[in-house]
Amino acid sequence: MDLETVNYTVEGGIARIEMNRADKRNALNHQLLDDIDAAFTEAERDSSVRVVVLSGAGASFSAGYDLKGSYYTTPPAEEGRWTAGNSLMTLRGIEARYQRIWNCPKPTIAQVHGHALAGGCYLQLLCDISVAAEDAQLGHPAVKMGGVSSMPLWQVVLGLKKARYLLLTGRIVNGIEAAEMGLVTMAVPGDQLAETVNSIAADCLEVPYEGALMNKEALNTSMEIWGIGAMFRYQGHMNALGRLRENRGGGDEFDRFRG
Repeated sequence: MDLETVNYTVEGGIARIEMNRADKRNALNHQLLDDIDAAFTEAERDSSVRVVVLSGAGASFSAGYDLKGSYYTTPPAEEGRWTAGNSLMTLRGIEARYQRIWNCPKPTIAQVHGHALAGGCYLQLLCDISVAAEDAQLGHPAVKMGGVSSMPLWQVVLGLKKARYLLLTGRIVNGIEAAEMGLVTMAVPGDQLAETVNSIAADCLEVPYEGALMNKEALNTSMEIWGIGAMFRYQGHMNALGRLRENRGGGDEFDRFRG
């Protein structure tokens, strides 16, 4: 599969989706968002794929949304500014991209190194298992400009106190701290990151294919019963409405952060 900003390979039942805008710390622009979506769609379609690993080329997993242009940060060209209508529809589209990863029927593993900030941190939250390098940097500094995160999983994954600690301060934590608070599954020395991810992927491959599909379906459906789908929609709505501040001179402040 030939994609412009993603290296996509399949070997031994493992699909590897490597974001490849290394010179931009894998900032999520229009093309990278499209390529990630296409790669996950292909991994879901391909019956030979049993596990999906998401990683980033270069120095970082992902620094977040690209402020120079992305579906998330750039108003639609027709209007040239955020409106209530285009904000809501934009976030509906972003929600669908999140759900593509969240609802992947196959186990997903995030291999996190360097920066995983704001939208980049969202990506690892959407995966079933996240393994971070001990010196990785994770968090959501974009909250310092105000507004609502479009990602609803913070309180689900971390619990109230730890999620609010990060979301109300914008603080960044390293991989060890992230593992201790449950933001990632585990943290390992950087030189052991790939080996650890490969070991986990191998364990996932041990599970019978149809049994694994049923297990993932049950786990995600349980979250739907909890209302996770409504949480995705509501967080998107609140994030969308916050964009209207940009029309009142808030653009410079928004430009400080990705996500």
